[in-house]
Amino acid sequence: MERIISAATRLFAALGYDATTMVQIAEAADLDVETVMELAGSKRELYLAVMGRGYTAQKALFERALARFDESGAPQIATSVHALVDDYLNFCLDNPDISALLVHRWLGDAADLQNLEQIYNEPLVHAVYSKFKAAAEAGLMDSEADVELCVRAIAWSVIIFVRYATMTTPPASFSEGERSVDRFRAHLHRITTRMLGLSPTSTAETPS
Repeated sequence: MERIISAATRLFAALGYDATTMVQIAEAADLDVETVMELAGSKRELYLAVMGRGYTAQKALFERALARFDESGAPQIATSVHALVDDYLNFCLDNPDISALLVHRWLGDAADLQNLEQIYNEPLVHAVYSKFKAAAEAGLMDSEADVELCVRAIAWSVIIFVRYATMTTPPASFSEGERSVDRFRAHLHRITTRMLGLSPTSTAETPS
């Protein structure tokens, strides 16, 4: 089953749900179609399994990051926010297929499978938003910041960057490997600080 899920994930990320066939998934898993369907079900069921696995992994990431939040002061909350941003960027870089799947969704892929964002993405956004909103209400970040849009903007920026940076032939401006990642990480910390009005005393803005 693991081999099937892995093959399906790679193909859905590369081609999209609509352009992927069960024959391709079977070939990538080195199995016949009948065996794939017997073990994993239809293409729709496989896609839902792939999306569910991505959600589960991200949920665990955010639960760990939010559990470590230090709300004892503005510098501490700033450090906690930057640590979460770093964790999310690292996760997406380590799991580029998840970003690719989301980009395909944004472009209308698997349009017949509705409400997946509400099931898999919105709970994660809400968890982060709630933590940030509480910090803003406590005066630990800018109380006038549109916290929900800040959370979404950070996620959008990371997903798009990772999608470009992990392309087989990335644009010339993204062809500098780790240096591009370092540049983006520093940029992400700067815009996060400014959007949320975080304490400038945090040292977390400097990438490690």
